[in-house]
Amino acid sequence: MHFSKDINDGTERILLFTTSENLKWLQKAKFWIMDGTFKTVPTLFRQLYSIHAPAGGNINSRIVPLVYALMTVKSEELYQRLFQELNEWAEENELELKPDFVLTDFEKASINAVKSEFSSARSKGCHFHLGQNVYRQIQDAGLTKKYGTDQDFSLLIRHIPALAFLRPLEIPDAFDEVKALLPSDAEPIIQWFENNYVRGRIKRTFRNGTVQRHDPLHPPEMWSVFDNTEFAFPRTQNKVEAWHRRWETLIARPHVGIFTMIKQIQKEQNEVEMEIEQSMRGEPAPKKRKEDENREARIQNVIADRGNRSTIDFLRGIAHNLSL
Repeated sequence: MHFSKDINDGTERILLFTTSENLKWLQKAKFWIMDGTFKTVPTLFRQLYSIHAPAGGNINSRIVPLVYALMTVKSEELYQRLFQELNEWAEENELELKPDFVLTDFEKASINAVKSEFSSARSKGCHFHLGQNVYRQIQDAGLTKKYGTDQDFSLLIRHIPALAFLRPLEIPDAFDEVKALLPSDAEPIIQWFENNYVRGRIKRTFRNGTVQRHDPLHPPEMWSVFDNTEFAFPRTQNKVEAWHRRWETLIARPHVGIFTMIKQIQKEQNEVEMEIEQSMRGEPAPKKRKEDENREARIQNVIADRGNRSTIDFLRGIAHNLSL
């Protein structure tokens, strides 16, 4: 790697890797995708955090890892330090990093750090992780078996992540419609979602029955995917999740040594450079699985028919094509 830095303040540490060419692709990219993997990291560290972005030709670009960071903790302060170092490197190379969108999971520490260091970027939550968070609530509510065996209940629950396909301003009223359909045993899931993703926790209840609420932890404009197609960025981090799975297969065992990890990062950078070169010479991007293509086509058909459907009919159409 052309650039590597050991950032150590005596308490926490980052080993940071990138290249000048990678930084150029980051500058060009309208969106970044950030995520961490934990299984393979050296014992001294908590996670390998990576920043992915499209690189290569505009039509046939590849979403590839461009920055790698071994981090000892997942704190807002350490994420800020990581982004500050990236910005400093960019400035030294006469570059400016200003992504329009940053797609992450729903980790508040990284979201806050993005807002602090890339103030013009819009943070967007990954729709796949939204579904995962809903499923964890199903488990916590003791409804895993019912979700797996009761098709009607399963479909109704999937109306919740389907809300993301609406405009942010439509979501609160649509949520009320979904809430009215769900059975009483789903009440813990309903309250959790309303408190954290729709309206926020109740701060105060007045005598006339009205309530004052805190801001939701993750407001609808963060996790709505309504405008993702318009701005040509993905709804999910699935390409990054696939990269994590491949990475874990390549490393082949948990908690390898630092030098083994660094060598593998160098090999991965060579692979990235080959992928970018394939794109630049006009080779088409790898095809999606047929199953994924078919599901995406069905979702697009439902979206195109939005004007002919009630809100609940629209959400049901989307929900049929989601899995948790």
